[in-house]
Amino acid sequence: MDVSRRFFIGGAASFTALTGCRMFSGLASGGKPNLVFGVLSDIHVLAEDVDRNHQGNTRVLKHAFRWFRDQGADAVVIAGDMADAGLISQLQAVGDAWEAVFPNDTAPDGRHVEKVFVYGNHDYEGFNYGYMIYGQPSGELRREFLRNIGLKKAWEEVFHEEYSPIYRKTVKGYDFIGGHWDPANGSRWGGGPDLEAWMKANGKSLDPKLPFFYAQHPHPKDTCYGPWAWGHDAGNTTRALTPFANAIAFSGHSHYTLLDERGFWQGAFTSVGTSSLRYNGQPYDEFAGTTGYENSGTRVFKPVMLADGQDASEAREGMLWRVYDDHAEVVRRNFNYDENLGSDWIMPLPAAESKPFAFEGRAAKAVAPEFAADAKAAVKKAEAKKTETKDGKKTETKIPYFDVEFPAALCTATTRVLNYKVDAETKDGKVVLSKRVLADDFYMPLSRVGRKGRVGFAFSELPQDQEVRFVVRPGECFGKLGKPLATEWVKVGA
Repeated sequence: MDVSRRFFIGGAASFTALTGCRMFSGLASGGKPNLVFGVLSDIHVLAEDVDRNHQGNTRVLKHAFRWFRDQGADAVVIAGDMADAGLISQLQAVGDAWEAVFPNDTAPDGRHVEKVFVYGNHDYEGFNYGYMIYGQPSGELRREFLRNIGLKKAWEEVFHEEYSPIYRKTVKGYDFIGGHWDPANGSRWGGGPDLEAWMKANGKSLDPKLPFFYAQHPHPKDTCYGPWAWGHDAGNTTRALTPFANAIAFSGHSHYTLLDERGFWQGAFTSVGTSSLRYNGQPYDEFAGTTGYENSGTRVFKPVMLADGQDASEAREGMLWRVYDDHAEVVRRNFNYDENLGSDWIMPLPAAESKPFAFEGRAAKAVAPEFAADAKAAVKKAEAKKTETKDGKKTETKIPYFDVEFPAALCTATTRVLNYKVDAETKDGKVVLSKRVLADDFYMPLSRVGRKGRVGFAFSELPQDQEVRFVVRPGECFGKLGKPLATEWVKVGA
């Protein structure tokens, strides 16, 4: 039995509380959905057979395609960043992977399976990014750039279909709209496809009684993951979709995990973060005025890292949507381990009728995670080394710090530990320094959670010659904190 079904009863109970005990056709009867489609994003293919830290090839991509195929998918959405460095060979590897699983866009039972793919910033300009393994590209390699070939020409050569910067396809009566990262439709950093003009011209032809699905690469501003989400657009898509309560938008770019419940947002329309099939992003700018998470790889740079780092390369996430007359069922999947992520999201349809995924209501109903009754936090003194090179000479400095360690808090199907807040407090109860730590394996299936957390506080960060203790609270994605664990008292500098 997989994780999603194992915890489904608990998830369904919470959902029933949100929706007023409404029963749904597919849930109660096991009825056949009207539409099934897969959703991926940020696959970042390097080549068909490359093995760069077990990433960048098409092995997991083809595996995900096969799983969608076997679930009866009628379409597959990819919300951008297919070709990691924007090379035609990389895009061709994506096309070859598709053709291997869906030859001529067809499943083995003869059904047509539609591609709903869009370009992302990596497809357009990934060769510009300094971390690419290619270094300074040769003239020959430059001829492989999708942008030099032409986005339209490259698309039509690889995917054998007409290219348009914004396009529309209809699958079993449901409309899908794709907006590419393409200057031809206004896409740019801090921008996004200019959907407003397209919707004004075409919006009236969309059936208001059915949901329609829109895919672009950056998150629509102030929707999924909230206003702090990295990589959101300038707000043009949010404005364009606001008049359409039946709109469901998919977007990637941030790589944020599907285990963060803020990835499903409902307001004037619905917006869903699509995570990444390559690796999870590690949020860093959620807490204003701080350096973010101490153990995030994308945190503000510090010369010495006093926390265990995160490696989210095993995430490999995607979704399967099953659409019925009165609801949509969303399965969240880790394709690296072939396990579902938490309980399924169940969205009532039509979307305008009820919005159980609005942040405000979910935040109010959220349950704070808790440590086990016998859990203990510990602190010990340690030293870190900082190495600097100046005028060709290396110098090494020892940095004394307090190493704070605590056990993982408990997860359930509806309460996921996303982070921990660790406060250093003095005898008079004053908090002199707070740090945030991402939960270890925050992106993993529930069956694989359970490692300890730790964080360091340098002596130089704390009041000298005073006694302090460290108080740890587990947090869920909407910000509720559980009951604290406290270490023993220790003296700074002693």
